[in-house]
Amino acid sequence: MKKKKLTKPARDALRGWLCCLPWLAGFVIFTMYPIFSTLRMSFESVVISAEGLVTTPVGGDNYRRVFLADVTFPGILIDYVGSIVLEVPIVIVFSLIIALILSKEITGKGFFRTLFFLPVIIISGPIIEKFIDMGLMTIQGAQSNPILLGVLEVLPGSVSELLLKLIDSFVMILWFSGVQILLLLSALQKIDGAMYEAAHIDGASGWECFWKVTLPNVRNMIVICLIYTIVTISTFDTNTVITTIQDNMFQTSRGMGYASAQAWVYFLVLVLVIGFFMLLYGPRNEAVYGTTKLAKLELKRAKKLKKQQERELKKLYRESRRYQV
Repeated sequence: MKKKKLTKPARDALRGWLCCLPWLAGFVIFTMYPIFSTLRMSFESVVISAEGLVTTPVGGDNYRRVFLADVTFPGILIDYVGSIVLEVPIVIVFSLIIALILSKEITGKGFFRTLFFLPVIIISGPIIEKFIDMGLMTIQGAQSNPILLGVLEVLPGSVSELLLKLIDSFVMILWFSGVQILLLLSALQKIDGAMYEAAHIDGASGWECFWKVTLPNVRNMIVICLIYTIVTISTFDTNTVITTIQDNMFQTSRGMGYASAQAWVYFLVLVLVIGFFMLLYGPRNEAVYGTTKLAKLELKRAKKLKKQQERELKKLYRESRRYQV
């Protein structure tokens, strides 16, 4: 009996799956399994003994303790959300400005690209902690500035605390912008120069070109940079939420079950933060939005024409009545 041979597309697909198989196996074993294990442990009381992990189902008690019994963790989450809302726009705006500068023909462009990407290579938790201890991650003398002190006195207490935290870690925040600069630089280099030429011919200024040509073309890349920045800051070694969860893992009063519940609450908060930024500056189908806007204009024009026709009919009716009399 003649064997049926695989077609070339089928062989290519099989080779592709075989190449992806090691990564898929590693993802399932080393990522998916631990994730579902922590989800299971978040509904259990986990005790580390000589025989291993001893688990006892407790239902949703761990989650109730996170919100009702723990007096520090909800406040840490609120501080995290406030920090993210402040830090992420700073990183994106700074990255976009540097990318715009490096996209121009300047002397030493390759050196500056390497310089801004260098923190990505050497950045790590221990190095950052050393820099923080040495005071290299803050703006020197900023907190003693009389103008800043006057502004802090006017602001509410929580807002002033976030602003002080931002100043203390301002240099470290800028260190998170290396990858974003490269991504935005690649997006800027893909913009067709003819679009700028056409805009200048129509009389557009440089500022108008930025808002009408540059920003719409790099919008999708900005969204990628937003997600990358949020995840990077949220999973960094010095993040207060992560260090708190790690400290609770091996405590006898709380343990891994409670820490797992905290981790899942933190994950849900992270998803909500990403959703907020996507809602604020997510990808939009410009064609659909343009069509919708055009449809609204046509509807408005049709209503205006209908009212005008009604006024003319009423005028003709009054004139006909006058002639009849």
